[in-house]
Amino acid sequence: MDDKPKSQSFLKIESIRKRSYAHTVLLKENDVIVAFDNNLFFKGEKALINDLSEQKKKEKKILLTISRNEQLFDLIVTGSLGCDFISTDSEETETIKQTFAKKQIWDKEELSNFFAMRDLTNNFEVIRDDKNIYAGIFPPLWLAYHQKWSLMVIFSIVSFLLISVNFWVFLIGWICTSIYCYLAQKELLVSFSLLSGKAFSLIVASNNRENAEKCIRQLNPKSKFKYSNLQDPEPVISENDDNLVENKEEKNKISKTQEALV
Repeated sequence: MDDKPKSQSFLKIESIRKRSYAHTVLLKENDVIVAFDNNLFFKGEKALINDLSEQKKKEKKILLTISRNEQLFDLIVTGSLGCDFISTDSEETETIKQTFAKKQIWDKEELSNFFAMRDLTNNFEVIRDDKNIYAGIFPPLWLAYHQKWSLMVIFSIVSFLLISVNFWVFLIGWICTSIYCYLAQKELLVSFSLLSGKAFSLIVASNNRENAEKCIRQLNPKSKFKYSNLQDPEPVISENDDNLVENKEEKNKISKTQEALV
């Protein structure tokens, strides 16, 4: 892409390089960079690379607003993306500007990234990329909060066995487990999710889990969440499904007619 920015046009991802930061944060081709720290960004590819590099040197997090399929979401990044860009046309630019004007603006210090893990039936698990103090103070409570019931039961049984053997052995085991859970809580939750058949689907920045789920629902209308205030989406019947229903009804009619003839 030409380094000279076009007036009033956004940067659209044309391609993502392998092993790039954009690949790590699950950006996709045709995603549009709409805003940089809540300010509309029209400065072009070279300016974006320079701004991201400058913020990385200062060890500051950057809030990008992304447009995907006409839906906006925020994403916290910490470095250059590693993408090739093209410019949006005037019509797409105007549509995105109008959408951004209606968007609720959050201070980036209030936001954290949330990992959306999805299975083949669109069941999502949302994991916050932040440390929870309860994981280090009382691991069973942390496991219960994340609905890891089997692990909580195993942890409780092991703790009971240790305390029945020797209190000091139990105390040392508790401290070591608490430290480990606190330092590696995100990795543990991601590992549990992967073992349950889920995979990385999306990363969004939000101020809480509920708003993160709402954002994910906008991007994926079929998404379902366990223990959420959001209702499960209504099943969408496609034309193929309608044809299957009609064929099934037709077969039933033929079967009943054949039985009557017999």
